Amino acid sequence: MPTFEFRYQTLLNHRRRIEDERQRDLAMHMRSRMIFMEQLEQIQQTIRRSKHDMAGSLVGRVNLSEVGRFAGYSRQAENRGRQIVYKLAQAEKDIQQAREKLLDATHRRKALELLRDKHERRWRREQERAERAALDEMSTQQFIRAMIEPEVRR
Repeated sequence: MPTFEFRYQTLLNHRRRIEDERQRDLAMHMRSRMIFMEQLEQIQQTIRRSKHDMAGSLVGRVNLSEVGRFAGYSRQAENRGRQIVYKLAQAEKDIQQAREKLLDATHRRKALELLRDKHERRWRREQERAERAALDEMSTQQFIRAMIEPEVRR
């Protein structure tokens, strides 16, 4: 029995590969965002610990060099935090763009799959029609033989 062959199967395979690539791109951007968020959280935790430690050193005699180091560290941490927040904002934009590209790739693939399904349904109907016609022809021939055989025997 013949098998269905979609004439645009190569294009469909290509669109599936593009969709897979878009999914990987989105995952990569989401991973970057997660890394930036973890870095930001680590900086915030370090600042909280440093503030707690600094509060303890402000009781009694104050060590000015310790306060100066804390202030310098705080500025560095704040600057690093700003850089990460900027990168995080860019990652969000990249994620949005990657989602849009993935959505477009998915729509293109699904459109071609719908076309394939439509062609396959049409092909199957045509195969069933041809099979019915062949069975009808066989039945007709069998009927004619059955009608002719009694006459030949006489």
